[in-house]
Amino acid sequence: MTRSKESILKSVAQTACGLLALAAISTTGCHQHLVSSAAHAVPAHRLDPELFACSREALGPLPYATLGQPKPAAHRIAAGDTLSVYVFGVFPPNEEETPVQQRTQAVNQRYYPPRGSVVAPTTGLPIQVDADGSITLPIIGRLDVNGLTMNEAIERVSSRLIEEEVVQEGKERVTVDLLIPRVKRVVVLREDTPSTAVALVSPQAVDEIHRGSGEVIDLPIYENDVLHALASTGGLPGTDAARELYVIRASAGLNNSFISGGQLQSIVSGGEGGQCNAGVIRIPLAGCPCDNLPFTQEDVILEEGDVVFIPRRNEYFISGGLLPGGRVPLPRDQDVDIIEAIALASGSAGGPLGRDGSVLAGGTPGYLREPSRVLILRTLPDGRQMTIRCDLDRAMKDPKERIRILPDDVVMLQQKPGGAFFNGFLNYFSGDSILVAFTRE
Repeated sequence: MTRSKESILKSVAQTACGLLALAAISTTGCHQHLVSSAAHAVPAHRLDPELFACSREALGPLPYATLGQPKPAAHRIAAGDTLSVYVFGVFPPNEEETPVQQRTQAVNQRYYPPRGSVVAPTTGLPIQVDADGSITLPIIGRLDVNGLTMNEAIERVSSRLIEEEVVQEGKERVTVDLLIPRVKRVVVLREDTPSTAVALVSPQAVDEIHRGSGEVIDLPIYENDVLHALASTGGLPGTDAARELYVIRASAGLNNSFISGGQLQSIVSGGEGGQCNAGVIRIPLAGCPCDNLPFTQEDVILEEGDVVFIPRRNEYFISGGLLPGGRVPLPRDQDVDIIEAIALASGSAGGPLGRDGSVLAGGTPGYLREPSRVLILRTLPDGRQMTIRCDLDRAMKDPKERIRILPDDVVMLQQKPGGAFFNGFLNYFSGDSILVAFTRE
């Protein structure tokens, strides 16, 4: 005999209540900690985005001309310059014809060749300026020319010749020209990939195979700056490098302790966040609009033995919870919010259990309620940890809930208690069990 409608509904209700109780008992233990941790988390929509780093997409490029230096109207002589000097009848002696020096270099030589040699003829014999800024000439001996232009050097040589009565006033024939300008030898170390080929890796793959590059270059005076060092060693840092570089001085008295990549920011000459070290200067290549440059023109001028260091970019976030566990790289120049981060971690913000629709192919109904909560563990600059709670249902409508993901964030996709109980209930008993309750005689 067929049961009445009321008795069937009562039986279904009793069965459902019993099954739900079993699901709740079985799932309470595993979700109690998650509910507690979520309760103490800060809702994402209550956080001001300005509390954290400036938006990557809002960063503006550095005025790259500030990485160079202005060139003076006339060259000033200093130690290391090689001059060509000609004094008729004196240097060289008994020379009726004017000597001409031919300066040559290889056809395929780089723009900044070793020791700064260039191609051009000049008059006279080569004389190198000593470390004290002086030169030695026959008869008149040592002569200080440090800081003089070529015309001023000619006048000084002529005056000394007249004082020593080597030549008569008005009959001196003196030529002083720059043969080879002094150079500053610096080292450029780059951790970005020197190859021009672009390689793509999957979001869950961690690229641990990497090769950097290094070059020793001679920069002519007035071009011995960061701008020319970058231009002669590959240009701006690639996307696998940070948009910054460091100038490490050779003569600043650095201590002998190791400098890790994570500590460079804290020991720069500005002293942000830690020990001040005048021997390490950070040069950002991008910054927030309207911010002042954190370096001076003297900071970009390179001296003998300085090192220009371009670090590799190591920016990842960690995925977990209902997302496949992985270490996912962040783009360098674009912001990634929580919805995009889930997609990068091979998940689906609106799909069942953070997955796409393929998980339903097996007919398991326990994946019907998609997860709608994310916990973000974020380490603050002072070392403290903040837990941020993001509601994905709200994020679909409220842009404030779509918080930006920063490097080293831990993103954990979770179920809310109601959704967890519902999926747990369906996981314990298939849909056939419910149908039996309606058809049982």
